[in-house]
Amino acid sequence: MANRVALVTGAGTGLGRAIAKAFANEGLTVVLNGRSEGKLREVEDEIGCSKVIVIPADVTDEREINALRNKLLQQTGRLDILVNNVGGVPAMGQIEDMTLDQWNQVIDKNLTSQFLMTKAFLPALRNSGNGKIISVTSAMAHFYVKGFSAYSAGKAGVESLMKTVAEEEKGNNIEVHLFDPTNVVSEANPNGEKDPMEVVGPLLDIINKS
Repeated sequence: MANRVALVTGAGTGLGRAIAKAFANEGLTVVLNGRSEGKLREVEDEIGCSKVIVIPADVTDEREINALRNKLLQQTGRLDILVNNVGGVPAMGQIEDMTLDQWNQVIDKNLTSQFLMTKAFLPALRNSGNGKIISVTSAMAHFYVKGFSAYSAGKAGVESLMKTVAEEEKGNNIEVHLFDPTNVVSEANPNGEKDPMEVVGPLLDIINKS
């Protein structure tokens, strides 16, 4: 594990923060990604070891993702684990009230970001020889609540996208995993039922599997 590299998006808060800390405790080099460098630096300080790299970027912007990829590979030379964690509900409303801009905000954050990140890092994950993609989903992909049409569609799209990636990458030694953290506490969900650190155990099983 000592020479393996993991990239965690949305690593400045909530679930991403918990995943990054848990992976660092396992001895991985962890690349922290998010839009707020200040929050990423706080996580870096909490982890408190030299095997942490901070690279801010907006993962809904392809140009920023390509710059992120180039910086990561320049500094580490490899990527073994990609955690597509970014998501959320930047806008909500019933379909007749939702604007196209609001719809696109939600789809970009939850689905397009995972497409762009996966596309950008597939070559590096193939070169790993044991690459793993972990994509965060939600039970909302299968439940339908008024006002959450875009979010449910985005998460359902993530599940379909990642199952397709798994099929396409069968011969390239890349494992693809969907992870539903359930109702965890976050900045956007302060009344969540679980602390994020309580739910990351299954991810440790995934990364420790050879």
